[in-house]
Amino acid sequence: MNPFLYKLFAASVVSAAFVNNRDRLGTVEKRAISQGWSLQSSVCPSDTVSCGNGGCCPSTLYCNPAATDQVSACCLTASDCRGEVENAPTCADSSWSLWQGLNGNDFCCETNLVGVYNADSQVAGSCVASTSTASATPARLMSTGSGSPATSTTTVPTSSSSSQIVPPSTTATSTSPPSSETSGPTGRPVFFHYMIGTITDEHCEQDIRDAQALGVDAFALNLATDTESWAIDTVQSLFKWATIYGFKLFFSFDMTGFSNPNQFTDFLLSYVTNSSYYYYNGLPLVSTFNGGASSFTFGQDSVNDGWKVEFLDVMEAAGHPVYFVPAFQDVTVTSDFFNEFPSLNGAMNWNSWPFADQGDIIVPTTDDITYLNAARAANKTFMMGVSPLQFKHMDSSDNWYRRGEENLEYRFGQVLQLQPDMVELQTWNDAGESHYMGNSWPEPIAGTNIPAYTENYDHTAYQQVLPAFIKAYKSGATTTDTMYPTNGKSAQGVFWHHTLLAAADCSADSLGDPSGIDTAQDFVTAAVLVGPGIESYNISIWSGNTFLGSQSLSPGFNGLHVSGLTVGTVVVNVTDTSTGSVVISGTGPIPVTDSSDLCNYNFQVVALT
Repeated sequence: MNPFLYKLFAASVVSAAFVNNRDRLGTVEKRAISQGWSLQSSVCPSDTVSCGNGGCCPSTLYCNPAATDQVSACCLTASDCRGEVENAPTCADSSWSLWQGLNGNDFCCETNLVGVYNADSQVAGSCVASTSTASATPARLMSTGSGSPATSTTTVPTSSSSSQIVPPSTTATSTSPPSSETSGPTGRPVFFHYMIGTITDEHCEQDIRDAQALGVDAFALNLATDTESWAIDTVQSLFKWATIYGFKLFFSFDMTGFSNPNQFTDFLLSYVTNSSYYYYNGLPLVSTFNGGASSFTFGQDSVNDGWKVEFLDVMEAAGHPVYFVPAFQDVTVTSDFFNEFPSLNGAMNWNSWPFADQGDIIVPTTDDITYLNAARAANKTFMMGVSPLQFKHMDSSDNWYRRGEENLEYRFGQVLQLQPDMVELQTWNDAGESHYMGNSWPEPIAGTNIPAYTENYDHTAYQQVLPAFIKAYKSGATTTDTMYPTNGKSAQGVFWHHTLLAAADCSADSLGDPSGIDTAQDFVTAAVLVGPGIESYNISIWSGNTFLGSQSLSPGFNGLHVSGLTVGTVVVNVTDTSTGSVVISGTGPIPVTDSSDLCNYNFQVVALT
């Protein structure tokens, strides 16, 4: 982690942007309307419209007809939004609970009912008073709604230009714990690690919207300072837009910037009551980067006692105990981890890449398995990281490469096989280390050396395959076999590669080769999703004038790579061998070279469309 690459964070609490409605008992309810799945009910509530087939949408939205084994989707406009709702499953009304039923499809129920489904039907599920209903299979509760809906609502905007939304106040107005809508499911959440920088309000909104569309549960906000005005502004903006869109956030305190928890405890207390703060197992989730090394005793006899006395006990005494799952990547992972740190609720494995001294290997799971076994034995929680590569070329002390070849295309399957309790995608926007998978805005990296190796290297094409992985993980899948396209097409995918050969001449670069570059290989890697039952698709890869090879594809996820990357443009085609037609294809906009004035080993990431 490199906090100085971004001017990092902090803030004051923002009040909820949901409309507050007082019922006849005087209690305040918070309700948000957005595109999402319909309510299943034999009689639609008064403020909804019937979509037919037992589906109900808020009266301000449009019904999108139910597909096979699904229910109606509720859209902001008359256009089909089903694909977007599938990628980010939620109920169209936040007062409803989200359930997962037939074939992993979602539907919504009022909070006083439970979800069930029938394997012989073609509907995702229905809502009943008791799961003892004859011939019905209990559905899986994905998130709990806020309860009885009020009669007036706020509709989530489709862009920042909407004039209907008034930004929330920047002054805290609530000191009570968040409502049940904040708690969310206790299992299988997926997060994106987010570096706080000098990010504009418009770009904060875009980040919230884009991450939500992928189906992630929250941003883990990397925070290493809480005193700078630019940091306060960015965190404040993120919480504002998270509240408007019904997204969640939590903090990952970067201990490269803090020397004691007392530097951020008051700051955390100002946010844990915010309606957009993410709760796990009924408690506000908190993480870290680092903090396990022997220097972090905070005046106590051990590191564990330091965190317990100076952080966990302080938060509990303030009435807000937390669920603490740090990433102590600064200590060696052993099976005794939770014997050494018994006060923790869980642990995250930050190291999602091979170390240089491990050589040309597939991303290992040794530490993941050690953490997982230790967590299971101690009744703790394990969070697993997922990342494409790590390349940093800042200055003489920050110039390294951690292998990305044979990484992301294997990591999906590793996660599904190991079944961790949580997943953290690394990262949304850390351009400095090249593992960004979301938007990389220019303002937080202005004035650094980062744009030299990231400008024109857009990584958002990774998002072609992320929703399918997220959906598979959340559904409990143990293999990638059911990672099908999420865009409504028969195939969907992405490919990536270096634009500088591993043995290229970049001697003119004053920083020289990054350490670990000897583990880089001249590969083109592709990840392709193929629809169920399709056996006739084939992928072909060219580099310059050289044909690198082809391979048949199977239904579900196909992760593959070919060697032989050479000078020139990379072209990837997926064809239907039964017709000879090209199904999806992509061409790298930046040609590969064998010499450069810059030792740039960032990945070029290209969508197959």
